[in-house]
Amino acid sequence: MRTLVLLGTAVVLAGCGGGGAVAPVRSGTIAIPGEVSGTLTRRDRMLRDTTFYQAWSFFGTAGQNVQIDVVSSDFDAYAILQGPGGNEIARDDDAGGGTNARIRASLPTAGTYHILANAYRKGQVGRYTVRLSAGPSQVITTGGSGSTMAGVVGQILRGQVVQGRLTATDARLADNTVYQAWTFYGQAGEMVTLDVMSTDFDAFAVIQDLNGNVLSRDDDAGGNLNARITFTLPFTGTFRLIANTLRQGATGAYTLSVR
Repeated sequence: MRTLVLLGTAVVLAGCGGGGAVAPVRSGTIAIPGEVSGTLTRRDRMLRDTTFYQAWSFFGTAGQNVQIDVVSSDFDAYAILQGPGGNEIARDDDAGGGTNARIRASLPTAGTYHILANAYRKGQVGRYTVRLSAGPSQVITTGGSGSTMAGVVGQILRGQVVQGRLTATDARLADNTVYQAWTFYGQAGEMVTLDVMSTDFDAFAVIQDLNGNVLSRDDDAGGNLNARITFTLPFTGTFRLIANTLRQGATGAYTLSVR
């Protein structure tokens, strides 16, 4: 995972650990829907990995779905989306096809967001285009891989629904039950409701901090064998929302949502 810190400032771009960053220097604004073009040069600001970037801001509303495309024929495009507090919402390299970047996200709160049009490799410069549009309602499907944190299969935002499948090869808790975890960024004092539902197994839900400390857990509060946690976040940062089973050996499909 790339660690992103702006050179020449005290600004830290939060990665999986969240953080209290402020917004980057702005290059311009973009509308929804809208398209802007720019040129990365060696005079632009750099991230700590010495890749160049330019930032574009837009105002979004809570629960709004957006799609961001950063397209370039001159360099391998990289896209980063930051929230109003400077926290990282999402990042992407090649989801837009070829070496173009695409982010689809549901915005967690109202405010000014920043799109960083970045080059994947240091020293790369050239022309690029940023396109911002209203995105489709997000239902994220996972097969269970792709994170540097144990058991993490993706990121979820408030208002999203994710679908996954627990298998015998997934990470395990101390009681030897399998689980998958989704990261969620929230603010201190924010109340969230986590639902884990399954018709294949007795669902169990856990909220942890990034050190693995259990903050809340539930078995059947969602009705039948479904789990539900309503929880007030004790600090601003990134949390692990865990889809788990009550019994060892249980696997199958599940749905996880946050509201």
